[in-house]
Amino acid sequence: MRRAAILAAMLASAPAAADDGAAAWKRCAACHLANGQGVPGSFPRLAGRLHGAAASEAGRAYLILTVTAGVMGPVDIDGKTIRGIMPAQAGLSDADVAAVLNYAAALPGADGSAPKPIKPFTAAEVAAVKAAHPGVNPNAVHAARAGVVFEESGPTP
Repeated sequence: MRRAAILAAMLASAPAAADDGAAAWKRCAACHLANGQGVPGSFPRLAGRLHGAAASEAGRAYLILTVTAGVMGPVDIDGKTIRGIMPAQAGLSDADVAAVLNYAAALPGADGSAPKPIKPFTAAEVAAVKAAHPGVNPNAVHAARAGVVFEESGPTP
């Protein structure tokens, strides 16, 4: 009986199901906000701008590594330079990483328009990218950002 109670308590405190990107998004929302609009000059807007990166292999790898390894260095978003660090999101399974990226990619833009659909991220893809980049650090992830297209306006500076 006691074992059943302990097991029930463990299951109740387990992370949300991996297919629930909204649950994993809650930790992202602390900086990027619940609607993904971010804080100009401090935390980048993700809503409505990931479809370009998700359309290329290099962009998909960059997004996965940003979540799993973090990123450090200046980035220009919506005409503002952000100087900061996004820490690696330890504790997320490969399925959680895929789910949160799919969730973020589906967030509507600032004007409320639906973003272009993307090929869904998968746990297998996340695992493969991580395996291809062992020991990657936030500075290396920042370097990989060069040339990744986020929106149709062209590559990021």
